[in-house]
Amino acid sequence: MAIAGRCAMIEAMKPAEPSDWKVKPLPEKRAAIPLDRLFNPAEMLKIRQGLRPEQMEDKWFIYWKDVALFFHRSWTGICMYVLQFKAEGDSARLIQAEVNRDPEQYLNVDDKYDADLIDYLIDVLLLGKAADFPVNPASPLDGALQNWSLAGRAMLGKRPGRKK
Repeated sequence: MAIAGRCAMIEAMKPAEPSDWKVKPLPEKRAAIPLDRLFNPAEMLKIRQGLRPEQMEDKWFIYWKDVALFFHRSWTGICMYVLQFKAEGDSARLIQAEVNRDPEQYLNVDDKYDADLIDYLIDVLLLGKAADFPVNPASPLDGALQNWSLAGRAMLGKRPGRKK
């Protein structure tokens, strides 16, 4: 294997870090929503890898720091979600999300929708699982456009850093 190929493979295995992308902090206007989802050790390894966008159709930059998972929009660097986890034996439980509620950055105010979207993004972007997209009835976009806007090419099974 050529050196360039090895370097690309090593970079793809390296977890995403905040310094890999232009990021903005979660704004002061935020909501805390309780969540309850248990992840096994294999799932947590994938979650902690995070996600670096590779092209403009990749809508998220995601990284793990300390005991939290950060979700930033890839184009703007705006932080949308900070997820808190708690260790439970060999597993980890997702216990809370701090959600961006700055109306200049994010218009949604429906906690249930955000909880469903977080589950979807974890499943599709980080775990590589099939999942049903949670359509937001308050959005003027139809379901397919909402999905493209929020998941990009991942809705087609093509995720950054994966050969799928």
